[in-house]
Amino acid sequence: MPWLTGDYAGYAGVFAVHGTVDRGPAVPLAEPAAIGAAVLGFAAPLGPARKVAAVSQWTKSYFGALILPAVAANLVLDVALPLDPQAMAMVLDGDGRPAGFDVAGDGLPLDGVARASDCGFVRHAALIDGHLAPMIAAFSAATGVPARMLWSNAADYLDRAARMLVPLARSLPGRQAAAEATAGLLSRADRPDGTPNLLHDPVRMVADLRTRKVCCLRYVMPGEAFCGSCPKRRRAEAVERDRVARLAGAAGA
Repeated sequence: MPWLTGDYAGYAGVFAVHGTVDRGPAVPLAEPAAIGAAVLGFAAPLGPARKVAAVSQWTKSYFGALILPAVAANLVLDVALPLDPQAMAMVLDGDGRPAGFDVAGDGLPLDGVARASDCGFVRHAALIDGHLAPMIAAFSAATGVPARMLWSNAADYLDRAARMLVPLARSLPGRQAAAEATAGLLSRADRPDGTPNLLHDPVRMVADLRTRKVCCLRYVMPGEAFCGSCPKRRRAEAVERDRVARLAGAAGA
């Protein structure tokens, strides 16, 4: 997928048909016990105080590997990657983080309903309702971390995908409706059935910088600092700007 560039280039090859690439043991997504063992196996060595932060970072790796390629294929190619968790397995890297997926077959053309719809929840139903909803429920059940926090992590990666791919789609012939449908996943407060949209507006611009509404807790992890979109970082930066301004005002008085 040549559209996944820069920081996201590594996500271009994370999906592979089962048996075509030897990437080591894989965790079946249809097995809740295996999922729990994978995520808690990553979190447990970091201790109870860091459990929520560790689960958050683990799920960020999962959502990045899942969402960026899935949205790129859907939005640019009208292709649906095989996203049914019952027929997928997760590949872990050497640190125990999700790094890719083994799937049963190749992506297929979007069905007519999804391709023709101007609603992002219809166009991306396989991703949102078919995959994210059950897997976030499984992650929350296995770890005790609130589902809303995990939805925020998923929404962050959907926002990243949209910022990169929606402008591209708008520039391509015949892709404007698909682009607007995808952008609507983030801008609409409610889903078409009136239920809250858990993907709604996950980031805002603060001092012209992309800023998450919910902190992912990366700074709690050993050796890590605030992420580039951290709301706590923005608050610290605002306090520092105010301090510098006060000092400058006092010096000029």
